[in-house]
Amino acid sequence: MGARQSVVRGASDTAWMVPTLPSWVQSVSAEFDIDALCDTVVDLCSEAAFAQYSEDLEFMLQLRASVSENLRALQNVLCGRVAIDQVRLSEPLKFASVQAQLGIPQTSMQKSYRVSFLTQWREWTRAFHLEAERLDASREEATLAIEWLTSTIFGYQDHVASVVADTYAREDETLSRSRLHVQHRLIREVLKSDGDDLTPSEIETIGYSLNHSHVAILLPNVPWGAANQLATGLRAVGLPSQVLLYPLTLRSTVIWLGKRGAWSRESMAALKVTLADSGVLASMSDTSDGHKGFRSSFEEVRQVERLRSALGQGSTMQVLQHSDVGLEILMMRDRPMAGRFVQSELGPLSEDSVEAQRLRETLEASFKYGSHVAAAEYLQLHEHTVRNRLHKAEELLGRSLLERRIEIQVALRLRKLLHRKA
Repeated sequence: MGARQSVVRGASDTAWMVPTLPSWVQSVSAEFDIDALCDTVVDLCSEAAFAQYSEDLEFMLQLRASVSENLRALQNVLCGRVAIDQVRLSEPLKFASVQAQLGIPQTSMQKSYRVSFLTQWREWTRAFHLEAERLDASREEATLAIEWLTSTIFGYQDHVASVVADTYAREDETLSRSRLHVQHRLIREVLKSDGDDLTPSEIETIGYSLNHSHVAILLPNVPWGAANQLATGLRAVGLPSQVLLYPLTLRSTVIWLGKRGAWSRESMAALKVTLADSGVLASMSDTSDGHKGFRSSFEEVRQVERLRSALGQGSTMQVLQHSDVGLEILMMRDRPMAGRFVQSELGPLSEDSVEAQRLRETLEASFKYGSHVAAAEYLQLHEHTVRNRLHKAEELLGRSLLERRIEIQVALRLRKLLHRKA
């Protein structure tokens, strides 16, 4: 077999000659499926280090761009097109800045790099082994190729991780001088803490009284800047005494609204109307007081948003309040109990058959729109068809739909949660 001489450079800028690599090493490196490996690495890094941001499309796109550029740069190194210390990257450095801006700890970034390069090493090693077996290469030749591959991959990792860590550190240092960044860091600390021992200067930096009565709003598709404009509108209509914004991800924001007294029903209703009129999707907490209430309102909107995401596009409520779905949230804490409730309330209608699905859809439309005519229009069916389906549903349930309307509605929503696709 043919061979070639290779120069490998590590992060220390030292170089050494690799004796007589087999010629198939370069062809395997050049033909490797980088796109498939990118998919694998992104999935594993997301799960291991960035689970909180897995639903943030913009964050995931930036993660993928970073991984893709790293993989292709490493492929160029393995093919001998460029030395390690000559690699110049942009996307991984941009992604490091994003992580610093979001307050993602450097330990998570380091973990993602360990997961990424261990995965790359395994996949490249597997490809080298398969080619060595196909060519019936000697053990010495295969071992030499794997040793060279290992030293090159982890030399590249050391070089890139150092550059990225420097970028993160510089960005973090710059942000640490920003009042807004300090405010966001303090909010994270308050949310993680059980106490209320903030100093006067920290309270001033947050700029929001934690002793107020709070309502939290999670805007899943509104970045911080746009959410700030919405918050200005809420101030203008006089709903809250104070407003606090916190970027949860690159595209989602939490807003706290604080009042010195209790929130009235009228104020809560006006808030929901204002949010609906703005055209945004919003998950809204109930009211709660003080430091503990600040934290519990945050947890409530996260619970509501998880429920909305689980319901998927079938969830038609634009502004969803915790009290609207509190029963579902409570029951989903015990999935077996929730399953028994669904089976008890829906009986044959809980089955996976086409007929049961059709009847469930008709029930939901009837409950939502309140009349056969409106439900028929929504479903694009004849009114008699809707009446017949509802009559059939009553026969299967063995009771009037009005008898346990609330329970049936909850059971229909719970069934979606229990049967959602992973």
